[in-house]
Amino acid sequence: MSKRDFTKVSPNVWRSSRFRKLENSDAQLLYLYFLTCEHQNSAGCFRIPDGYACADLGWDINRYVQARDHLVAGDMVSFNADAEVIYVHRWFKHSPPMNDKHAQGTMRLISEIENDDLREKVEADFELADAARQSRSAAAAASDPLSRRPSTFRNGGYQ
Repeated sequence: MSKRDFTKVSPNVWRSSRFRKLENSDAQLLYLYFLTCEHQNSAGCFRIPDGYACADLGWDINRYVQARDHLVAGDMVSFNADAEVIYVHRWFKHSPPMNDKHAQGTMRLISEIENDDLREKVEADFELADAARQSRSAAAAASDPLSRRPSTFRNGGYQ
């Protein structure tokens, strides 16, 4: 179960051509479920047994599998049947690591992904998002006038 109290879901999801091209509203609802369910985590890759999702959604297994198959075919998620793991594609576009501690925790979750192919995909997506975060942080620090002053000014002046 997720320890997260919230998750980022962009309002642009409704304008996304990939989302709108999904073949039915069940697939769209399932995608939103994967973005927001209590099983998701900061890596966007989580174990979700079919029975859990069916119980949460009130669906039978056939309806769930059909909707999930539409998401896989629409390149919205990856699914590993052996491990019962879903990866929400482009997760880090809207939920990138926000700081070093968040990045470390996300990397720990990624390292625990059992399927090698899936772990490598998630790790590659994460590394791009984390590199962008580090670049933004460096640019922000360089443009911060306080970061160029002696530490006595940054720490509130002389004591």
